[in-house]
Amino acid sequence: MPIDFSKLFTMLGLSETETKIYFASLHLGPTSVQEIAKKARLSRTAAYDAIASLQDRGLLSTYERGKKKFFTVEDPERAISYFRNQVSNLNDQLGVLHTSLSELKMLAGGERPSARFYEGKDAIQAVFHDVALVSPSIRYEVANYDDVYEHLDIGQLESYRRILHEKKIKMKMIFCGKLRKISPHTEYYRMPSSVGEFHGDIWLYGNRVAFVSFIGKPITVIIESEAFSHVAKALYETALLGCEKVEGPDIFPQNTEK
Repeated sequence: MPIDFSKLFTMLGLSETETKIYFASLHLGPTSVQEIAKKARLSRTAAYDAIASLQDRGLLSTYERGKKKFFTVEDPERAISYFRNQVSNLNDQLGVLHTSLSELKMLAGGERPSARFYEGKDAIQAVFHDVALVSPSIRYEVANYDDVYEHLDIGQLESYRRILHEKKIKMKMIFCGKLRKISPHTEYYRMPSSVGEFHGDIWLYGNRVAFVSFIGKPITVIIESEAFSHVAKALYETALLGCEKVEGPDIFPQNTEK
C-alpha cells in the first residue's frame, strides 16, 4: 500500500499549508516562491508564511542566484531528525504533565462527582469509616432493619457502630422491619407499609450519598457530590412527611445503647 506522506507529515506536527509547501518544493526542486505557491495551489502570502515556518524548523533553505531568490527542501533525512526531536520533546513535556496532573485537575471549573465502589467484607466497613472521616453533625439513613440482622455479621456491625457512637453523630432514620437496638443519638421514623419491599440502606452525610446492598455479596457505592447530596436530602425530608415518628414506649428504652 502506498504511503500517504502528506498525511504522515501533518500527523507528525506540520500544518496542512506547511505540508503542501514542503512537498511542492520537494517535487519542483530549487525554484521561486511563485512556482511553489502555484504547485501547492496557495496564495503567495500563504506560501511565504509557510516557507518562513519551514525555514525556522530547518526543513527548507534559500539561496540567491544572481538577483533571483530560490527555495529548496533540505534532505528528507533532516525531516526525520526534526520529527524525532519533536517526539522526544513531547515525551518530556508529557512527563511534566503527568507529574502535575493533580494541579491540573484543581484548575477545572465546576463540580465533578466521584463514585467509589466496595464489595464483600469491605463494603459495610467502608461506609462507616467514611462517615467517621467526614464527621458530619448529622446523618440520614433509610434502612430495612430485618435485612440488616438477617444478612450482616452482627458482631462486626456492632464494632462499626461504635466508631460512630464515640463521635456522637446525630441521626435520623427511616426504617421498616423490627427495631432490635436503638441509639440515644437517633430519631426513628417508621416507613408506611404501603411503600413496598426494598433491600438495603441509603445513607446521607456531608456531601455524600451511599447506597448499600446486603443480599448476596454486600455492595456499597459512595457518591461524593454536593449537588447530588442536596437532591437526596430534599427527597429524604419529603419522605419524612409520610412517616410516623417512633418514640416513648414504642422505642424500647430498656435496649438503649450505653
